[in-house]
Amino acid sequence: MIRIVYASILAALLITFNVDAKKSWQHPDYIAQSFLEVALGNEHGKSRNLNLRKWLRPIRIYVEHQTGDELLHDNLLNAHITQLVSITGFDIKRVNNRAQANLYYFFTRQQSLPSLVKDNIGQSAVQYLHGSVCLANIKTAANNEIVSAYIFIPVDQARMHGKLVACIVEELTQILGLVRDSDLVFPSIFNDKSHNMLLTGLDDILLRLLSEDVIKAGMSAQQLRPILDKLLIRYQTSGLIDSAQQRVQQGKLYEMLGYRKTN
Repeated sequence: MIRIVYASILAALLITFNVDAKKSWQHPDYIAQSFLEVALGNEHGKSRNLNLRKWLRPIRIYVEHQTGDELLHDNLLNAHITQLVSITGFDIKRVNNRAQANLYYFFTRQQSLPSLVKDNIGQSAVQYLHGSVCLANIKTAANNEIVSAYIFIPVDQARMHGKLVACIVEELTQILGLVRDSDLVFPSIFNDKSHNMLLTGLDDILLRLLSEDVIKAGMSAQQLRPILDKLLIRYQTSGLIDSAQQRVQQGKLYEMLGYRKTN
């Protein structure tokens, strides 16, 4: 009898712990710290505590297909663009003319990647291909406005690692201004050690914060923190944080990949 009672108590404690762990990302302080972690650093290298980078103009995407399965890749990318627009309200559209674009997106092969990166963003960027499945790069103006970006998806390598969808989602999301990967941010596509390949509830909130008009290009951590705290109080009061995971799972990519909706 004692063993049964003990087992029941232990099971209840484990359930409580798992629920708390699952919801821990919803604490406003954790979200604010996560935003600063991914927004104020570089994707490559150890640079941290930089100023916020953000698009101030419409984003126009030119896609170049250098490999097969063009329809599949278009469908995956278009679904993600739709969700990003829904979350942020950013003006993001695809264009058919490269001259009209400020974001250049390549579906390519691993063999072509070094020369493609060199030709588009320079020899110095080739070093970052080592250990990377896919690659993105942003260019900023003096005021930290993001003025252009490049994304390279080596489809054969991404498929080999089971990361084709993850690459499509992560790289386009990051070039919006949340450019740094961090193991401290979870659950999130910005954490390379996690298994998340689609946007999470935390990612939804981080993107919403980035899209706020009061969050401006060039801001430092000291400037951002009080603004983030005020915004997150509003998000918490309105239920945006509590409903984030359920809301983000309404995205078309979740439906396309057959994910079951959870609370």
